[in-house]
Amino acid sequence: MSNLSHKAVLFDLDGVLLDSMQHHADAWLRVMGEAGLGVDREFILAHEGCLQTNVLQGLLCKCGLEPEYGPDEFMAELLEKQRALFLAEYAHLVAPYPRAAGLLQALRGQEVPLALVTSSRRDQVHTCLPQDMLSCFETVVASDDVAAHKPHPEPYLRAAQALGLAAGECLVVENAPAGIASAVAAGATCYALSTTLSPEHLTQAHAVFASLGHLADHLGCNGNG
Repeated sequence: MSNLSHKAVLFDLDGVLLDSMQHHADAWLRVMGEAGLGVDREFILAHEGCLQTNVLQGLLCKCGLEPEYGPDEFMAELLEKQRALFLAEYAHLVAPYPRAAGLLQALRGQEVPLALVTSSRRDQVHTCLPQDMLSCFETVVASDDVAAHKPHPEPYLRAAQALGLAAGECLVVENAPAGIASAVAAGATCYALSTTLSPEHLTQAHAVFASLGHLADHLGCNGNG
């Protein structure tokens, strides 16, 4: 039996189940560099899932750039370029973290409802997440499915609703500030993994674990997949 006291677990994808964030960051650094935006890797990782127009406006001001068109259109163009570059050159390098498949299978074996809540689009999910892991989820909420993205609570509220639960009955597993903020704003308990950022970036979470394996041990889910 697990030590889980919640009725469901809602997982983020990148940096939680998939060891993918360094590859996403590589694509972002290339795209932003070509656009004249000087950022470092930690900036990309700290803004995972929330690289939106308001962030871009600050970067444009800092770099003294004035795009030919509005920041919304410029951000949309950067997003499309990053997604295309990631799928073309980096997606094949992505692999699940150790224990990821085993944890999902252990929770499913205990009939715990699972949801995947990600800022990636569905094409990225289906490209990078093995089908045997994807099939563990009763519902998937991708960026295509919501009007407001993390750190807004909509993604986690939508996932909890799809499971027929209140967000407060759910445990969320995240790795980035925007995702943690989204989960907490929705009313869920959020555990964070320090897989891509150090714990001082993750202080809004209810608990922080060094890896998915440490979380699985804490929950008493000892699948080894």
